[in-house]
Amino acid sequence: MKHPTRDPSDQINRRDAADEATIIIGAEEPAHETVVAPHTTPERVPVAKSIPADPGHTRILRPIGASVEDIKSDPVVGWLVVLSGPGKGNFRPIYSGSNTIGRSSSQRIPIDFGDDAISSEKQAFLVYDGRKRQFQLVPNLERPNLVHLNDSALLANGELKPHDKITLGATMLLFVPLCGPEFDWSDVK
Repeated sequence: MKHPTRDPSDQINRRDAADEATIIIGAEEPAHETVVAPHTTPERVPVAKSIPADPGHTRILRPIGASVEDIKSDPVVGWLVVLSGPGKGNFRPIYSGSNTIGRSSSQRIPIDFGDDAISSEKQAFLVYDGRKRQFQLVPNLERPNLVHLNDSALLANGELKPHDKITLGATMLLFVPLCGPEFDWSDVK
């Protein structure tokens, strides 16, 4: 299927956007062509051509411009699940190292479900230290918006425990770790 050149002002549905950012593992090497990315000015960007769905292949959806290597090199160490507020029921992955939290899509953990009480950038940092196998929540005290950990305002670094609740604006998040004392990606060879 050949992707037509789109006018960036044209609305597209999620399926179209996903098709432009789909790689199928196990298929022949995908050919590349140039199309207009739907979220940009009329610049041309290379994307993989769509390959018909085949139950024998794995389909990976990724943001346009991100490579499969980017995804593979950064394994998930936990999740934030939206318990209440805009986005209820959604989740965001947490990665090793320092993760910025804010509304903007440029944040490593974007809480972009429409809660304007969350700072757009760096309202807080969620850090996973693989050496200590420990999670820390670090508030950005330069922001006027407070971060709450289990109903208490966080005014200094706070160690996160499984199922702690983090409140940013009107959004309550549940912390669900994958890594910790019992497991870390360094255990997998």
